[in-house]
Amino acid sequence: MEKLKVAIVGFGFMGRTHYGVWKKLRNAKVVCVCDSNLAQITAKTKGNLDVADNSDLPSSVRVYDDFDKMLETEKLDAVDITLPTPLHPVMSIKALEKGVNVLCEKPMAIDAKTCDRMVATEKKSGAKLMVAQCVRYWPEYAVLKNFVDSGKYGKVIAADFTRFSPAPVWNRGGKCWFLDESKSGGVALDMHLHDTDEIHHLFGMPESVSSRSHLHKDGWTDFIVTTYSYPDKVVTSSSSWAMAPSFVWESGFRVVFEKAVAVLNTHSNPAFVVYPEKGKPFTPKVPKASGYESEIKEFVAWISGDEANPVTAQSARDSVAIVDAERKSAKTARSVKIQI
Repeated sequence: MEKLKVAIVGFGFMGRTHYGVWKKLRNAKVVCVCDSNLAQITAKTKGNLDVADNSDLPSSVRVYDDFDKMLETEKLDAVDITLPTPLHPVMSIKALEKGVNVLCEKPMAIDAKTCDRMVATEKKSGAKLMVAQCVRYWPEYAVLKNFVDSGKYGKVIAADFTRFSPAPVWNRGGKCWFLDESKSGGVALDMHLHDTDEIHHLFGMPESVSSRSHLHKDGWTDFIVTTYSYPDKVVTSSSSWAMAPSFVWESGFRVVFEKAVAVLNTHSNPAFVVYPEKGKPFTPKVPKASGYESEIKEFVAWISGDEANPVTAQSARDSVAIVDAERKSAKTARSVKIQI
């Protein structure tokens, strides 16, 4: 069986993280990478998780600094777009129009209206667009999804999700594009989206959201907290870029079922614990693969015509629509209905 030919577009931390996963797959291979900054191809990189593959590229992997030229030259089955948010729509649309399948990093785009253009292009092209909302595939969150769907511990009564981090270390001075909310969407779209998307994945679309936020002295949002309106449960989440530089990134959840409580806190050991109504607390078995590995395998299965459960463009678009409402609610201090 011929391997899928894949290009990684953007070779920073996330590009190298994805590269490490692609290298492990038997049914796909990275044939080229593209980055407008060629120095990035050999640069070592590090993010909030030490998962990037900083090994040298083999000579068989072709290198481009021009995306359009790469699309014209290469016969690709898929492109993996790991570029900054403002470039997601234009690059995804160009690839889709060429009939090339796309795995696009989150956030899908700066707002739902822009996402709509990507969804429309996918429908016209016949190619597939998946958005890399990796938390859906993260081991503990995947187990939580199974608890919710199976009803093993009854219905969910309440759920709270958290994600805390210092502002990315390279932009403490306020110069980086991440802190320009017109480009990144700020903490709400870049980080908080992870939990908003997971809430959407677990419970469906909320009727409305009510959010509050705090502004950093330099004018960017450094904390957001949201209550999501569901008729039968209380659901909240909060995210922060206000943590001190010495703080270690933390995420987690507390989900209260009728017959158990499931808790994840990445600062705890063990991190994942279920407290059942009867019996002793225990740590569930979780898949060994990381969320990055699982999402890429899901994408490969999907574009190969195998059974798969991808994060579709429409689903990712709807998660962005929820964040649109959260950002509006935080600015107006009013509850906002979700516009689909």
